[in-house]
Formats: sequence, C-alpha cells, structure tokens
Amino acid sequence: MDKVQIGRATLYHGDCREVLPTLERVDVVVTDPPYGCSATIGRGGRVDGVTIAGDTDTVLRDWLLTAYDGPSAIFGSPRIHRPPCKAVLIWSKGDHTGMGDLRFPWKPDYEEIYIKGLGWSGPRTSSVLRVNARINSGRAHLTEKPVALMEELVRKAPPGTILDPFMGSGTTGVACANLGRPFIGIEKERRYFDIACERISAAYSQGRLFV
Repeated sequence: MDKVQIGRATLYHGDCREVLPTLERVDVVVTDPPYGCSATIGRGGRVDGVTIAGDTDTVLRDWLLTAYDGPSAIFGSPRIHRPPCKAVLIWSKGDHTGMGDLRFPWKPDYEEIYIKGLGWSGPRTSSVLRVNARINSGRAHLTEKPVALMEELVRKAPPGTILDPFMGSGTTGVACANLGRPFIGIEKERRYFDIACERISAAYSQGRLFV
C-alpha cells in the first residue's frame, strides 16, 4: 500500500479491509461506503448508466458497521434495508422548498446517514440536513458529497482523528483540513486516491480553518 502525509491527513492507497488492522484506534468514522444500489448519473433527461464498481450489495457497509463500534456517520440509501442504528439523519439534497420528494422512494432526493455519537440522537429519524447537492459542481467522483455537508458532520464529531475508509475523491479529508481536524483516508482506486491527494493538499494550501 502507498502512504502519503499531507498536513494532518494520512492517506493510504489500498483496500480498507487490509489497511484498517494496521492502524491504531481511531476516534470517529465519517464515510460514504458502497451500499447496495447501482448508481447512475442522468444528464439532459437521460440516464447515462454509469455504475460504481462494488456498489451492488451491502457487504462492505455491513462489515464496517460490525467492525467499528465507535462514533460514526455512515451514508446509506433509502432504497435498501436500513441497518440497526441509534439514529438516522436525513440529508435533503434538493432545493429545500419542502420534502415532497420523500413521497417517491424509487427516485429519492435524499439520502440517509446512520449516526452514532455525533450529536444527534433518538431511535428514529432525528434531524434533517439541508445541503444542496449541486453545491461545488464539477464532481470528481460519481457519489462525491458537497464539502459543506461533510463539514457539518465533522463539526458534530467528538474530538480526535476522523477516519474515512472509503475516501473516494477525498471530500471528508477536505472538510477535516478546513476544520483543522486530523484525518485518515483509505481509497483502493488509484485514480481517486490521486485526486484526493490533490484536493486535500489544495485545502491545506488555502489555509481555510474554521476551528
């Protein structure tokens, strides 16, 4: 595996199932794992049919939920079964004039975030985050989340190191750099690992800290 240090971010190119056993205990997990539905990107009223490798079952998501028992924010889809969790945070990614899209579960304009120990509590849906998915357009990854959304989650996290074992293009790492939080990221796809390194390095170069 490759290891790169950028500021307070430690980045690994490799499979998280191989990297995680080599790490010391982390404090918080914030991640968007493959979670069981083939993602497609639509443009101009058509669906391009671009799929995400590995995003066909819940094996990695369920493995992570079993392997890690600490504070966490783990993204999921309303189109698949919900794992046991203490709270579900709803990310509304539309224009925020209402939650009408919740009536159409086959074409949701929201995602679920399974929360544990991050300031939201309750046995059922406890809160809604409204962050427009079209903020920060020009995504490098098909499922890339807005930096503003990841910053909201990192702000709620208890002190310590944030781990993203499915780092993708590094948005969680950018949020941590902006907020002055130590970060560990793991990504097995070389293309996205290199993009994550570039984005996190740029975030540190800009020096935008909201501590």
